[in-house]
Amino acid sequence: MKKTLLTLSALLTLSMLNGCGDGGGSFSPSTPGVRATVISAGDGHSCEVISDGSARCWGLNTSGQVGNGTFFSVLKPAGVTGVSGAGRVSAGGAHSCAVLGGSVWCWGENTSGQLGNSTTATSSTPVAVTGVSAATDVSAGGDHSCALLSGGHVFCWGKNIFGQLGNGATSGSSSPVAVSGISSATEVSAGGNHTCALLSDSTIRCWGINTFGQLGNGSISSSSSPVAVSGISNATHISAGANHTCATVSTGAIQCWGDNSSGQLGAFWTLISLIPLVNITASSTPVQVASVNTSANVSAGFQHTCAVLTGGRVSCWGENASGQLGNGGITAGFTPPGVGASPTSTISPVAVSGISTATAADAGLFHSCALLTNRTVRCWGVNSSGQLGNDTGFSSALPVEVAN
Repeated sequence: MKKTLLTLSALLTLSMLNGCGDGGGSFSPSTPGVRATVISAGDGHSCEVISDGSARCWGLNTSGQVGNGTFFSVLKPAGVTGVSGAGRVSAGGAHSCAVLGGSVWCWGENTSGQLGNSTTATSSTPVAVTGVSAATDVSAGGDHSCALLSGGHVFCWGKNIFGQLGNGATSGSSSPVAVSGISSATEVSAGGNHTCALLSDSTIRCWGINTFGQLGNGSISSSSSPVAVSGISNATHISAGANHTCATVSTGAIQCWGDNSSGQLGAFWTLISLIPLVNITASSTPVQVASVNTSANVSAGFQHTCAVLTGGRVSCWGENASGQLGNGGITAGFTPPGVGASPTSTISPVAVSGISTATAADAGLFHSCALLTNRTVRCWGVNSSGQLGNDTGFSSALPVEVAN
């Protein structure tokens, strides 16, 4: 979600995202009574809401994004200070947010005002977002956050240099501002530097940076106001990743658009730029993910995407160099998206090993997580900061159980 072709690698490095997911399997929870109801995978940390309404996070904590009052990373779930009765939680770039009875509380990095409390002071414990009292959901992006209100309006706060707050301006705000022209949203998703909303008429609006076509309107011009995604009128779910976006539609298919350098769109899509002469693997309009037609939900990460299929299995596609596709790190037979793409990337969805009763899945930066029907959580991929939550620092290309 960054700038131009000349800054492609820099954009990929700077992009951040939020993510989250549910999965299932025949595993028994480690501690009776501890059950996850919501999960979210961020850049280097992950979060969950458990059955008593508490929020717990684990992983990288150098900005306080775990929310336990310290700045020390943790290898297994730690309780978020003072959070009870949470309905939703979202892990972003280096911050997190939760919905508590209509109010929104955020913690972690705040240099761009992404905590929404009218300051830019980083906090390792939750702070209340200014003026939000009727939120039903929240999404933490790279350096911004957005909340969905009960009446269908969307408010965003934080970094806005690319227009990702959607208020027609490019000035950042440390307190919530209303997204222009959105009054019937049913879902909102904040990506690296863009945001998308699903409307009640099953269409999608996106705003913010558009270098890779991640707004889906057939152009690469960024927009500080919402624009309509081309060709989708039956969407059921939306997910904004780092530089790409995906949606499920009523037929069970998945449509994705934006950056495809690692196959995260699940389809071939290569354009040629004459000045300079290079391949641009991206699509500014939605393309259908190959061989997926029974999806329940989808999550767009950094350079990979994951989806829960009807029946509970999870499939992922895109980059697999860190084991984030969850298939044991196997790359034999992969189909990279275009010339110059990594041989560890694929446009073809692969099944996540051992997950067969998932209810949701979430793709983070270099890791992924799934919530199982028995309410335990499995994560896979990079674990250098403890983002897999299994009380080790060892990465895993296969799902591991999050510790209790």
